[in-house]
Amino acid sequence: MLRTTLIFFMFLMMIVKVESACDTELQNGLLQDLLNMMMKIKGSNQELSSCKCQKKLQAIAFTASLSASKSMGPLETVKFDKVWTNAGKGYNPNSGIFTAPKKGFYQITATMMSQSGKWFHASIWKNDEKTVGLYTGQGHKTGSASIVLNLKKGDRVFVKHYNMSQTIYSDSNHYTMFSGFLIS
Repeated sequence: MLRTTLIFFMFLMMIVKVESACDTELQNGLLQDLLNMMMKIKGSNQELSSCKCQKKLQAIAFTASLSASKSMGPLETVKFDKVWTNAGKGYNPNSGIFTAPKKGFYQITATMMSQSGKWFHASIWKNDEKTVGLYTGQGHKTGSASIVLNLKKGDRVFVKHYNMSQTIYSDSNHYTMFSGFLIS
């Protein structure tokens, strides 16, 4: 007990010195060191930073785009080939499908650009259900759709072309994109 009191007193002395210097980073480091010492005194051989009670959140987010124009047939899923972000490994560029790695609310967005003098119509799908649609208008115009979806683990989200053969425009500027992320 005397040892614990002595350590606590030393800590208070260090805090007084640190507060006068206004160094928050140093203060936080000293506090972490004190907590680690207290854990060791209590009989634990683990440091607080490796404590199992600290919950680390896994980021789930993806962004993919088309790197070139693509001809699409009726009701074809758009396969966005350039993957910019795929935290959680939910997006598959071979299928164009994002599969939710865990349940939660997800923000999903798609942006498409039409060929010059043409239009393009698509929808964001959740499993077998069409949700929101997007329409570009004619001639290098963009259309966007955004929706918050409540997904279960394993639910699939993708962008599907509408009903007749058309071409989505994109080039090295990546005008056509699909992205999403876990909100909570």
